[in-house]
Amino acid sequence: MTRPLIAALLAHLDGQTPREAALQAYRDAENRHGIHIHDDHDARVAPGAFKPHMPISEERVRTLTRSWEQFDRALEPLGRAAERELVIRTLGPFISDTGLWVAGADLAEDHLFIFRSGEVGSWTAEQWDHHLANWAAVAQYQGRDDWTAERIVEQVRKAPRYRDWTTLLRSLITEARGGPVRA
Repeated sequence: MTRPLIAALLAHLDGQTPREAALQAYRDAENRHGIHIHDDHDARVAPGAFKPHMPISEERVRTLTRSWEQFDRALEPLGRAAERELVIRTLGPFISDTGLWVAGADLAEDHLFIFRSGEVGSWTAEQWDHHLANWAAVAQYQGRDDWTAERIVEQVRKAPRYRDWTTLLRSLITEARGGPVRA
């Protein structure tokens, strides 16, 4: 079953709907789940999930991620159990609802995830793929509960027109944050 967001991306790629319809579908999904994804980020600066010492704006978080020293002073690691809970409570349902089963190398390692609840996710491709596999097992994606990171990456990349819609998704993420429109 194709999820509405993926259907909106494919409809735009097929010339059936304007780009704005795909962008609005993406923004609606972010808002519904309380997750904002930002591009232009290097997950190696601060890999993992974090919470701020005090509430800070998304723009401030993005600025902090450019310097490990500043980031470290403003945010602290969630810890393994709390990070897993964040995936189960928020990120996993976002992935399932939207259909954005995307390999880490194709999205996470150069994107920053800021959650309405205040947490910040900054995952390397390998970390993301492990979270994706764990969520796939919890959600019994495709009726299975034995997913590994390698198996889930191989599977998600087999989705129809995966490269096309992930390329569009990346450009919509940039546009949603006020960046330049990329055709």
